[in-house]
Amino acid sequence: MKKRLIRAAVLLCVAASLLTAGGLVTGANKYKYESGDKILFQTDFHACPVGEVPEGFDKIEGAVECVKYNDHIWVAPGNTGGFRVVRKENVGSDDFSAEFTVIPYKYHDVKFFFELYLEDPTKPRVKAWKRLQIYFEPMGCHISLSGVGRLRDGKACHNRPFRIAIQARRHQLRLYNNGERVVSIPFKIDKPIIGFAWGRSRLSLAPKPHDTLLSDIKIAKYTHKEAKPTPEELGIGVKKTKEGMKLTVPEKVLFDFNKFILKSEAKQALSVVGDVIREHPAKKIVVTGYTDNIGSDAYNLKLSLQRAQSVADYLIYCEKVDADRFNIVGKGKADPVASNATEAGRAKNRRVEIELKR
Repeated sequence: MKKRLIRAAVLLCVAASLLTAGGLVTGANKYKYESGDKILFQTDFHACPVGEVPEGFDKIEGAVECVKYNDHIWVAPGNTGGFRVVRKENVGSDDFSAEFTVIPYKYHDVKFFFELYLEDPTKPRVKAWKRLQIYFEPMGCHISLSGVGRLRDGKACHNRPFRIAIQARRHQLRLYNNGERVVSIPFKIDKPIIGFAWGRSRLSLAPKPHDTLLSDIKIAKYTHKEAKPTPEELGIGVKKTKEGMKLTVPEKVLFDFNKFILKSEAKQALSVVGDVIREHPAKKIVVTGYTDNIGSDAYNLKLSLQRAQSVADYLIYCEKVDADRFNIVGKGKADPVASNATEAGRAKNRRVEIELKR
């Protein structure tokens, strides 16, 4: 059971997308993609003559040339070998964006990559810090990210543009495809990102000239910090106590009814809880689960403990809070905060409390 809870918590750390009870979070959500407002580098290659080598890069490996497709200029491989174009740009360790468009022009097995570097990418044998790889295959395509794995599958991707964007904000690295967030992972590095690279992998199975088209590259910084949601905005109660602070998270934020596996929506709420813990250091963190009075005492005690453990596991494994500080408790139907005679009251009683004790 413990392993199952941990696995569920870790999977939520790299969930492919945030879901709401009604479905996929759309552009109305707080974290929809927006480019950085201070542009450091941008090109659509409009001034590059067809057949010429593109300008604006610090290093080009392999045969690369400008081509025209649908009245737009693109960079494409000129032969069957791998290619790589590199741009040095110091964007720091947070608050930046990088985006580009790539099209699989011919239908076969090819791997296109995008890399981020902490060291000079123009020097030999320097390894990328993160590598995003897009697999264009006859039966479809998929995206993978180093350190995370396979993220998104797609079908009928031939000749369809992929607008890929990486966004670093509030120590989160977020990946978007055509405006839809694919994944968000923790992003804390000691060195700045100083370079980027795009290209076709030498390990592509059936490369052909001009089989991948690259254009509309944009690298930018954000001049304003992203406002993080407050606990109250997410439905989390906050109360100061003599010993420190108590956070109350309703069941609807964390779990489906009668379940103890965290919902996808819980990711955002518990990330904010993690921020609160970091801003208000505590020697002891008590996580207590509660239920309503429906069901047997034994069942409710077990469910409340499982829920408390799920929350603690997420904070430990995803938010990196020291496990030694936690005490996990299940109290079942004890200590109700509202009457169990109504559904509204029972919903208030189904909760997890997180006490931060100095």
